[in-house]
Amino acid sequence: MKRLTFKRIFGIAAAIMAITSCAKDETLRYYNVTMGNVVEGRFISDQGNIFNVTEQLCPEKIDTMNRVLVNCDILRQTAGTTNEYDVRLTQAFNVLAKETVAASSNPSDETLGNDPIHLEDLWISGGYINMSIIIPVKTTEGRKHLINLVFSDDDIKDNTYRFTIRHNAYGEVLGLNNGDKMLVRQFVSFPIAKLINKDSANIDLRWKGYKTIPGGLSSESEDYIFNRGYLKSDFEQVPARVTGKNIPGSMSI
Repeated sequence: MKRLTFKRIFGIAAAIMAITSCAKDETLRYYNVTMGNVVEGRFISDQGNIFNVTEQLCPEKIDTMNRVLVNCDILRQTAGTTNEYDVRLTQAFNVLAKETVAASSNPSDETLGNDPIHLEDLWISGGYINMSIIIPVKTTEGRKHLINLVFSDDDIKDNTYRFTIRHNAYGEVLGLNNGDKMLVRQFVSFPIAKLINKDSANIDLRWKGYKTIPGGLSSESEDYIFNRGYLKSDFEQVPARVTGKNIPGSMSI
């Protein structure tokens, strides 16, 4: 299981690990970051653990969300169970959960859009492809962007399933007048377990992404491809940095 610190996303100070002395502190684990679903008001992680929020240090209420990324301290195991815990919630982020779009439904290119994104992280857990994406948004518009994952049965070849991320920014892209835009992060999950009805397969993910430059993102974009193996039992609790590559022969925009 790939593991990577989440400091770049959450900005948590390292001092959180030393809240109290080890002699007096019975907390089972600090700084636990995981994603899951809220079922009847309770958080169930993609790994199958049940978290009961008994203490809260953030204003977000997870019982108002469906899918959520949480940062919490695991305080104690609930008596008589093996996978249920009381936790102290320190941060919670709403996750946009969407079904994949079937290419056979003939969605128009105009609706899906072909605008770039910055795919910051990608991981698989709970039968979902999970993403952390960064997009430019006009601070004065409040316009909603459209993010979709498109899949076609025709794209299954040699046990490889091809998916394409499509983004309609409705004109809010990097370019001229960047001063009226800010970069925002959105967590997105797409269920794929029902599409891949095998114990193991390969995933081919493609998207148009902003080029990275020292200190930020360029207004130029390229087509990217990311390949990885998939197991039905796959579980990655924390994101792994995307290591995509340019599609050979692609043209810069």
